[in-house]
Amino acid sequence: MNKSIINGLISATLLLTASASVMANTQGQNMSSTAYKMVLVEDVPGVSALQAGNVEEGLTATLSASKYTVDDYSRNVNLCAGYVQMADMEKAEKACSAAVKSARSLVAIPSMSVRAYAYNNRGVMKLMNNDNLGALADFKRAAKVDSSSIYKHNLERLEATLNTVQTGML
Repeated sequence: MNKSIINGLISATLLLTASASVMANTQGQNMSSTAYKMVLVEDVPGVSALQAGNVEEGLTATLSASKYTVDDYSRNVNLCAGYVQMADMEKAEKACSAAVKSARSLVAIPSMSVRAYAYNNRGVMKLMNNDNLGALADFKRAAKVDSSSIYKHNLERLEATLNTVQTGML
């Protein structure tokens, strides 16, 4: 298994999405506490730029990294987050789905955390594509395989939003 996956599993980092289409009813609330959270794998070229909001620079660095230095899983997790930030949903869907596919085939420990990263990021991408039920399913998968507060936050946030919409209490 590639070293970057092992390091990334131990030290994942957050990227808060700030897109208006992902944010739901945040008036008067702290943006960082209400944003849907995505995960980036550290030790991947471009991760610092992605974290700093230099998305194009981060994507370029991630895409240009050699296959010998970055495995497909780590590359796609970070590309998924970057493309979501840029609202390039066609590329985001491909990268997010590729990350989920890679996560399912990895046998490394802790493979459950690997799956949670991929499902979580794909869930945020689905929200941006107005697929609330698909996002809900992915957030539930992430929270089921890893009890991290990141996944619980996204799941609880979406459930609260869906319950508010369902009851008409906007």
